Amino acid sequence: MFRRIIRRLRKSPAAVQVSPVVAPPADDPDPDLEPPPDVEVDTEQLVAWLAEEQDLVLVDIREPHELQHGHAEGALLLRMNDIPSRLDALPAQSARLVIYCAAGVRSHGVAHWLREQGWADAWSLTSGLHGAVEAGFSIVRPE
Repeated sequence: MFRRIIRRLRKSPAAVQVSPVVAPPADDPDPDLEPPPDVEVDTEQLVAWLAEEQDLVLVDIREPHELQHGHAEGALLLRMNDIPSRLDALPAQSARLVIYCAAGVRSHGVAHWLREQGWADAWSLTSGLHGAVEAGFSIVRPE
């Protein structure tokens, strides 16, 4: 098909009609759609919450092989893929949850999902385990 078009172009460029591609307007978002909620928290905000002595539960959603390198002391260890079937392992929906993974990518999706399930104060730590350590949590390594 493309060869035929190229042959036509070579013979007579006017013989091939090309429809212009019209891109949708970039500045016209659907007014009925709500923007997704902000679920990210950085290390600085976590430090502020801790300094204000706000209650929070740190939730480590990493895989068992990642936990071999250690986890933040006091963190609830709950694999990401186990969360839907283990909601009973989470604290009450009124609790502030700070979810972390290795780098803040998986925790972002989990925080969104938990908010949809009723945990309105669920947050994704953008800096992952490293951010929890920077915020002052000790690392616990398995024996």
